Amino acid sequence: MKTRTYLFLMAAAILAPVILVFWIGVSMLLDWERESRIHRVQETARATALLVDREIAVAEALLRTIANSESLGEQNYPRVYRLAHRINASDPLSWTTMVDEAGVPIFNTLVPYGSVLRGSGAGYAGEVLGNGKTRVSGYFFGPMAQRPVVSVDVPSPPGKARRYVVSQIFDARYFERVFTNRALEPTWLVGIFDAKGVTIARNRHGASASGKPMHPEMRAATQHAGNGVLRHTTHEGLEVYGVYTRSAVSGWSVVIGVPVADIESAARTAATYATLALILLMGLAIFIAVFLGNKLSAALQQAGSVANSLARGAIANPRPTKVEEVDALLEGLHFTSQALSRESAARQALQDEREQLLVSEQRARRVAEAQSSAKDGFLAMLGHELRNPLAAISGAMSVLEIPNLKPELAANAREISRRQMRHLTRIVDDLLDVQRILSGKIVLQSAPVDLGEVLRSCVEAKRLVDAGEHDWEVAIEAAWVEGDRTRLEQIVDNLLHNAIKYTPAGGSIGVRCRLDAGQVVLEVSDTGIGIAPELLPLIFDVLVQGPTSIDRAQGGLGLGLALVKELTALHGGKVSVHSEGRGKGCRFTLEFPLRVSPAPGQELPSQAGKTSLDPA
Repeated sequence: MKTRTYLFLMAAAILAPVILVFWIGVSMLLDWERESRIHRVQETARATALLVDREIAVAEALLRTIANSESLGEQNYPRVYRLAHRINASDPLSWTTMVDEAGVPIFNTLVPYGSVLRGSGAGYAGEVLGNGKTRVSGYFFGPMAQRPVVSVDVPSPPGKARRYVVSQIFDARYFERVFTNRALEPTWLVGIFDAKGVTIARNRHGASASGKPMHPEMRAATQHAGNGVLRHTTHEGLEVYGVYTRSAVSGWSVVIGVPVADIESAARTAATYATLALILLMGLAIFIAVFLGNKLSAALQQAGSVANSLARGAIANPRPTKVEEVDALLEGLHFTSQALSRESAARQALQDEREQLLVSEQRARRVAEAQSSAKDGFLAMLGHELRNPLAAISGAMSVLEIPNLKPELAANAREISRRQMRHLTRIVDDLLDVQRILSGKIVLQSAPVDLGEVLRSCVEAKRLVDAGEHDWEVAIEAAWVEGDRTRLEQIVDNLLHNAIKYTPAGGSIGVRCRLDAGQVVLEVSDTGIGIAPELLPLIFDVLVQGPTSIDRAQGGLGLGLALVKELTALHGGKVSVHSEGRGKGCRFTLEFPLRVSPAPGQELPSQAGKTSLDPA
């Protein structure tokens, strides 16, 4: 190991116990502070639950007074109503109701006595009278009050001819008064939940939170234990310590959510200062170790650097280290490296020369083989392409020589001859055009041209030839470019010709022209046989086609796309092709520089037949 490494290990051996003791101390401080604050919150939660229980106990005592009154025993309902009304007169958020053993409403102090009452108490009257105990309900929507409420239900004493259930109904907002407890801090979230985990009251956004379910994690915790602490994230995204306690009287739960920062702020402040002090000490120790290590290992590093340069064949220029023995060693290594570098350079020069000769020979052989293969393939394709139309013309001429030939057969033979002559002319024109482009003998007659109009003209002509065998989707905008109209028509014609040729009947051909960021974008797509991935990089090369045999059905010399690429480049544009693979069609995309359209009425020069050849 290096000298600096030993120094680092020494510093680490000293600092490791310090860091460990520091970490244990900070952890104990955080735990103690956290437990202390949580304990205070637990006491506050229990006190809040006692306040809620007190309200329920007071309501139960008043209800038992009514249930045991002589007026109720005499079935003097108006007098019982007045008694209940006086009890609730001072609080608009609570009222009293009474139902008989069948659940039929008797009165509701929320409305005058004798008013028609909605709802039925059959659902709870039997339960309360059956067990003879006070029942504290959960959250529900009062049918008469039309608002969220809870109730305390007390049964009348047994042994009477007719029994009743007297209930104290509390508006859910009634219990918000417990939130005025001075022990509750403003940053805390306090909620009261019924036995099913439904929100009864909340100190923040109480109206919108009322009736909503408790947080799932907190719900599971309160079901598991009546009291405890759970660290979780609230619906609002706030991370809190949730301190909860459950009332034995009502079965309700009081939950106080204290932000984690409030619990741990003091301990974190102390821990932060201690950590900063530790980091400062560690940084100082590391700085001293680095400084001393550099001083002690500088001479040895110099020697190692020079020795490594010998292995690489480089000449090292060591600096003096002020260590006499190391300087002598460095000087000897320096002279040795110079001698080895000269010898290595001579050997490398010979090796590079041999490798260059080998690479040149291999490249020349591959080029010769590729040229020979391309020549053989081209001659085979050319012979096939010339043989087919010549055979058809020969056959048509033989038919014309038949005596007394019917006029319709003669017309058909002449049409075959004309069609095959056009095919021969196209082959010869493609050959000449490729030769001219590659030799630089084509000169464009440039003028403003509406590429959209050129597209429409070519598409109309091709659709007539197609005779409805394909579905055409055409979307063309006016797009002016600077170019040779004849050569632009040749580009478009080649792309459309390929789309028709390689798309089976019933397929689709799309032609689109649009403007995009100062460019004219032309797209020709089809749903034909597609292009194999290995052929995509070569598709625009001369004499390149898909893998076909000599008697292939599609024909062609593989010159069309080469013409498209070269003519597009002459117009300052570029062409690309995309295909998902065989049988998935392809899309050719051309981009030309956009030209400002000529002013209305400006005369444009005619370009028909004006493409010229460079006499050179």
